[in-house]
Amino acid sequence: MKKSQFCLSIACLGLLLIPLGLNSLETKLSGEFWGRWIAEIAKRKDSNGNYDDQLVSNYLSLERGYLGLETKFTEQIKGRFTVDIFTTDKTYEYQAYSLSDSTLTSSAKSGSIDGAGLKIKYAYVDFGGLLPVKDMTLTAGMQKVYFGSIYDWSYTLIGKAPTDEHKVVNSSDLGITLNGFFPSGYGEYQLGIYNGEGYKKVGANLKENTDFAYLGNLRLTPITGVTVGGSYMLNTVGRDKNLEGETVNTAYEEQKLTDIFTRLAYGPVDLNCEYIVKNVDFPNITDSDKTNEYSATGISIFPCINLKAYLSYDLQLVGCYDVWDESDRPATDKARSKLTASTIGINYNFLPDETDIPAMQLQLNYTDKKYDEDKSHSDYADGKKDSSQINLQLKWKFANTL
Repeated sequence: MKKSQFCLSIACLGLLLIPLGLNSLETKLSGEFWGRWIAEIAKRKDSNGNYDDQLVSNYLSLERGYLGLETKFTEQIKGRFTVDIFTTDKTYEYQAYSLSDSTLTSSAKSGSIDGAGLKIKYAYVDFGGLLPVKDMTLTAGMQKVYFGSIYDWSYTLIGKAPTDEHKVVNSSDLGITLNGFFPSGYGEYQLGIYNGEGYKKVGANLKENTDFAYLGNLRLTPITGVTVGGSYMLNTVGRDKNLEGETVNTAYEEQKLTDIFTRLAYGPVDLNCEYIVKNVDFPNITDSDKTNEYSATGISIFPCINLKAYLSYDLQLVGCYDVWDESDRPATDKARSKLTASTIGINYNFLPDETDIPAMQLQLNYTDKKYDEDKSHSDYADGKKDSSQINLQLKWKFANTL
């Protein structure tokens, strides 16, 4: 996106704020920005065909920026609109689709973001009291996907939630959900129908398949400080049949996604554990010599220790041990692998507001990644294998009622 287009998008957003604010009981404008330094050493192939550690990344970026509008139309009806802003010089690849004479064709294309990108992350309305069930809300629009740790991931670590990082599910998507709470604070639940393709797909790429994704999420808090829960999602990738009506698509996937989550919070310690199972079937592959299913599994443990009560500074010690095993995946153009990643870090929170919520956070993370895979594969060490990375990030945010 060119600078002129980016400025125009922001200007259009500003114009949208005026009528929305006038027609609501309360409107809040908020923003959050992440400035980051990234340095990464990874295995790369040298001129002799050997793999050596090389500095592959060393740059500053505005990794993410969020501008949001939260509007209260009535006490029961509320809306949220958030745009995701990022700056980068990376190129991206996408599938372009065209329809001619009832034949759908696709082609791989690439483009440059030209320093700035803009995507809609959230755009939804909450309808409370619409159904005769206490503490139940119906939400419609682009919203969070209530699966596993994505549900309440607060970025105490710089990286994404494991289910998002390993592309098990998308962090937000277009859908309709029912969200409710159990009496006496014993937990909550979500039931949802989504497109299943995430907030990053738009236009011609939006409906690569014609099936919805179905989600159920449950969190129980039997005693204070203990949370157990699980998520289950049915999703598909690609079209079952081409538009000609007779030819089946052998790349069509049916996914069954399961997540088990636990959280233990006691004093300054907050410990989260997550177990992920991704089962994939290829129902249109009938050749007995070809694999028509596989499973990927993951386990993540991410503790956080708050030191504010013991020090004169608001500090947090954070970490993550993450294993993602997709070595059972059928041989394709991508290397099958088992990833083991370890992260340690520290957060410094400062400039608290009147509610003691810090307006700024300085984060330092060190991550070491190891891959157990066949080094002879052409995809080995393609920029992200056996790497060590340092991230230093400054996050700052604001919120004002209009």
